[in-house]
Amino acid sequence: MSITLPSERKPDGFQNPSPSMDKIPSESHRFDALFSDSLIAYNHAKEANLLYSAEELIASGTWQKYEQRAAALARSHQRNDPFAAFLSHDRFNTWSNANTRQSARSALVRIASQKVRESVPAYWRELFSITLPAAERTKIIKALNGAVDAEAMERMRSARQPLNREEWECLTRAIAFLVAVPPDPMHCAVRKSLPKDEGKPKKQVSSAIIALRALGRHERGKQKKSPDYEWRNQFWKTGQTDACLSTRHRIIIATLMLIGCRPVEFSARLGVTVDIATEEGILVLTFTVKGAKTALERAPEVSGKGQGTRTIRLVCKTEEACWLHDYISRSGTPRLEIKEATNPRSPSGMWLSRAEQERRLTVSIDKYIKRVGKRAFPKQTNSVTPYLFRHALAADMQADESFSDEAITATLGHQSTRTARRYGGSNRGRRTVSVRSEQIIQVDASSPIRGRQRDCIYDARCSVPPFGGSDLG
Repeated sequence: MSITLPSERKPDGFQNPSPSMDKIPSESHRFDALFSDSLIAYNHAKEANLLYSAEELIASGTWQKYEQRAAALARSHQRNDPFAAFLSHDRFNTWSNANTRQSARSALVRIASQKVRESVPAYWRELFSITLPAAERTKIIKALNGAVDAEAMERMRSARQPLNREEWECLTRAIAFLVAVPPDPMHCAVRKSLPKDEGKPKKQVSSAIIALRALGRHERGKQKKSPDYEWRNQFWKTGQTDACLSTRHRIIIATLMLIGCRPVEFSARLGVTVDIATEEGILVLTFTVKGAKTALERAPEVSGKGQGTRTIRLVCKTEEACWLHDYISRSGTPRLEIKEATNPRSPSGMWLSRAEQERRLTVSIDKYIKRVGKRAFPKQTNSVTPYLFRHALAADMQADESFSDEAITATLGHQSTRTARRYGGSNRGRRTVSVRSEQIIQVDASSPIRGRQRDCIYDARCSVPPFGGSDLG
């Protein structure tokens, strides 16, 4: 795609050049730097879209998180500039940890890229509406013909309104940021390492793990007088007597305790299916979960993540498992689908994105889990949350030698054993085997599991021996 030199007559919409263009320096070398940076930034903006487009990020709710991170950075800067705030943190090395820096970097790169893709064609078009030496205009044409794709050329031709001062300032900040911080869509670059100063805060432990450790100490103290005491049994009994909980709430609580799924996996978009059976006199529950936090492999360098579907089969040995089996059998059908619909509008009538609806569902589940936890353990300062059951199940399976790392990974809905190792850890050293891990007899995952060793892929079907030597499974 090539362009020809426009006539000296200014195109419609540019008869009165924007006051922002008065800022373009007359010195040739400064003009060259500005225009060259815009070309570099545009190419970086295209690279940022290599794996996920802005539309995909908006649909998944990720773009909303990016905007929240950018707003938080802007609030920390005297000029309310998130890009300058990021560069300042980099200059003075004031990031709390590498993960915080990486998440802020990802957000700002995508936001800057979107701004450049939207506004830079109008800037190029506006260049032709101002008086420039013929040599400079020729330079612009040659540079655009060699570096810009057809999409940008079409946007440049269709631009009719010049950038106002606010748009111009936002664009120049975005260009400068992308030149200074290029995108890394393949995540090949090593995260910036922070010096190990004594004053640096240590990596924070998950609040769910802290609560799990506290409940473990609580449980061991109670077992001195009551050897059969188990904190999850106490939680379940308290939930059964809570008048504020509906049967639907108890179904969700039982499922969380049994398979450690994510709260968002109860949403209408995903859902959990429970099938019941009785085999050789043994009650069996089979959970099929449509996984959240999944991504397909977009390139050889970027592996997929999460399990699209996972199946967990268990025998009923705990109170919540027997209750759930009995409830489904009394319903007259051997299958139960757990999908929680949410209101698509806020109380004020505003339409909510899918991500916001699912966030509100997660908050709702979190609230009644915490309420039951406070009733069950009034002296505990750490809240019981849905993710605590996820960590608790991981800890149980880690302590049980019959489970491989791959089986644990599949149960949690991950693809990499490295990710699964962040969960549990409460009783791994004690090797305390729990009945909740013993009742799991089989785990199947839809995607292969990546093991500890590099390039080591395990089969998609991850199974554990049947409970008690039974022929089940």
